[in-house]
Amino acid sequence: MTATIRNPLTIVWALLTAATLAAWLISRDSDVSQRIDAAVTVSVLLVAALKSQLVIRYFMEVRHAPRWLQRTMSAWLLVLFALLIGLYFAGL
Repeated sequence: MTATIRNPLTIVWALLTAATLAAWLISRDSDVSQRIDAAVTVSVLLVAALKSQLVIRYFMEVRHAPRWLQRTMSAWLLVLFALLIGLYFAGL
């Protein structure tokens, strides 16, 4: 049982669950109106970027891949989420 809890995949799964809960708490709107706040959107997108990094690295086994692939994956995620945030602000 202790080996399962100390397994890196279990720890990453717990982090992903906590990140999902954090994004949900951030995005909850206390107002009746459904206004969109830029800080909330950027925060939720950053949490999504972190979650994507963890899923690709640990559950798709990229952490055991060559360094060039790890860097390419990180750069791709950085460009993707920068583009998403840029498109969000361009649409405002």
